Amino acid sequence: MMSEKVVDIVRYLNSKVKKNKAIRSVLIMCGEHCNRIELGEKKLLDYVTQLASKMDAPVAATGNTVIELKERGVNARKMFAAETVFYLKYSWREELGLSEKPEVVLLMGYNRDILKSIVSALEGAGVDTVVLDNIEIEEATFSLYGLSFQEWKENLEMIIKAL
Repeated sequence: MMSEKVVDIVRYLNSKVKKNKAIRSVLIMCGEHCNRIELGEKKLLDYVTQLASKMDAPVAATGNTVIELKERGVNARKMFAAETVFYLKYSWREELGLSEKPEVVLLMGYNRDILKSIVSALEGAGVDTVVLDNIEIEEATFSLYGLSFQEWKENLEMIIKAL
């Protein structure tokens, strides 16, 4: 059974994704931890791939995650987190096939300090944030936190299934 937090995240993401299929309003930012963290037999990168596919969302990939994402057919571009935040906050350019600045950034694979910095900067830019790392970021529009690795895995799978 889905927790209230997961239901809220799914409802919110579905409202942004299905609002207008012609306009992609979600951007996924994927950090280096996506290559390192394993939940059961899957890496976080596997979940990023599924989310990108389900939402038809491009991925701004940091570190070496871009190589694996492109091999999996994901619309990904290597972009430093600071570079992505700069574009979102100050001067959006047509990056990753998004003609307009996205309304929502979904974040996975970052540590707490990086997440706090990104979320704070994007909050000031009027961009909503959904943190799917198992870290509480109070400033985020939504975040998953306080979960065991098994619960985190199950929550990610429920979100993907419900999108």
